[in-house]
Amino acid sequence: MDINRVSSQEISNLWAHYIRETMAVCVSKYVLSCAKDPEITSIYEYSLKLSNDHIKVLENIFNQENFPIPNGFIDDDVNLNAPPLFSDKFWMSYI
Repeated sequence: MDINRVSSQEISNLWAHYIRETMAVCVSKYVLSCAKDPEITSIYEYSLKLSNDHIKVLENIFNQENFPIPNGFIDDDVNLNAPPLFSDKFWMSYI
């Protein structure tokens, strides 16, 4: 028995985290496409970088464990040309 392997509970948490991070990438890209306030865009640029960094770490863990990488959200799941759904004020509270 290999005690360094991740448990099924840990894998499920990593899986859920991967889905959340890929969704956060899509949301951040959408906000960056429509937000007007430079402070908000700066925050979402940082958020996008963090999410992309987290995704790389999670993918490395899945690869080390010989576990398939989940099908997370992708660029096709967001329409960056859609009109703004919310105000900049909302996006500030969302983050």
